[in-house]
Amino acid sequence: METINATVSSRGYIVLPARLRKEMNIKAGTKVLLSREENKSILQPVSSFTRKLAGLTVQSFGANPDEVEKFIDREREER
Repeated sequence: METINATVSSRGYIVLPARLRKEMNIKAGTKVLLSREENKSILQPVSSFTRKLAGLTVQSFGANPDEVEKFIDREREER
């Protein structure tokens, strides 16, 4: 396991280094889980349900995640 330094700001923000974001496929808007194991903090990206759904339902609800999300939003509005 590699160690990477980061600094916590006065507001509690931590900037993840670009290399780590690339390796973990973390982009703007990515949801993450934070957990603690004894004296360690663990950061784990959470896959988007919409992105998974888009892969399973290609051409049924939309060809990409954005189209699937629009479909879901339209269905919610109708209800």
